[in-house]
Amino acid sequence: MEKNIKSGAAMLHVLESWGVDHVYGIPGGSFNSIMNAFYEEKCNVKFIQVRHEETGAIAAAADAKLTGKIGVCFGTAGPGATHLFNGLYDAQMDKVPVLALVGQSSLKLMNTDYFQELNENPMFADVSVYNRTVMNPESLPDMVDDAIRKAIEGKGVAVVTIPVDYGYVDIPDIDVSSAASHRVGLPAPDQEDIQAAVRLIEQAEKPVLFIGQGAKSATDEVLAFSEHFSMPIIQSVLAKGQVPENEPNLLGTSGRLSTKPANEALSVTDLIVFVGSDYPFAKVMFRPESKFIQVDIDSSKLGKRHKTDVAVLGDTGMALRQMVAAGEKKEAGQ
Repeated sequence: MEKNIKSGAAMLHVLESWGVDHVYGIPGGSFNSIMNAFYEEKCNVKFIQVRHEETGAIAAAADAKLTGKIGVCFGTAGPGATHLFNGLYDAQMDKVPVLALVGQSSLKLMNTDYFQELNENPMFADVSVYNRTVMNPESLPDMVDDAIRKAIEGKGVAVVTIPVDYGYVDIPDIDVSSAASHRVGLPAPDQEDIQAAVRLIEQAEKPVLFIGQGAKSATDEVLAFSEHFSMPIIQSVLAKGQVPENEPNLLGTSGRLSTKPANEALSVTDLIVFVGSDYPFAKVMFRPESKFIQVDIDSSKLGKRHKTDVAVLGDTGMALRQMVAAGEKKEAGQ
């Protein structure tokens, strides 16, 4: 006999399979079927109640930044949905994956101007990399699985709008999660680019290493690179905390929330090694005459903020390791 499960519960198991263990939100009538699943289904996804949907969305974005996993929040239909925008735009701007689950009126009441009903899909079009309304209960877990995958790959916001009656419906208990087969591929740097970067580093007299949040998984490589080339480190605000505060080569942060040593170094440097950052103040804070090496896994970022002399498309840690291997060690003052 075929085993069934509530659609809302099946959705929670998909979240669990992707490593999600908590979501942020406020209960409401148009989200009741999913809320029931939180309390009735045996799974490790916990509900954290916030005081305002905006807080929940901001918490989900911060969660993604701090953990590297996808953050999840929800809002009910109408005002619960519109209150999510500040947090979702924060996630969009800082390129982190967030899943927003949005309540909606039941199918039979949709498009009748029912209580607090809004046409939600168009509202989320600008902020999202994925934005869909569930059209039948059976597709709810599949769509959430797809949304998570798209949010992670697109480094952005995925929105799934759920008619409230769908979560109560029994559907076949089938594992639809693609989490176990998901892979993240990072491009390997071109060796000609690595060699060109090393030549600029060897010629520089006052180089600095500027890191963004794209270097968060490469702290060891950042420190080894800084030590090998006797190069001080400057962080974007989003990268703060990646390098230990007691690291002697760390000058602090640059920009509006900055430290004096970092700003002074940028005012005299002749080479900036710009790694894993989309720093928006580069055009006003960096000397235009400074040589510029940029390392990023996203080709659309290369040359975006500063005229780039050498662009390295590839994984941050791999690129830094290869430059260290290819370049001679520099002593301070050389």
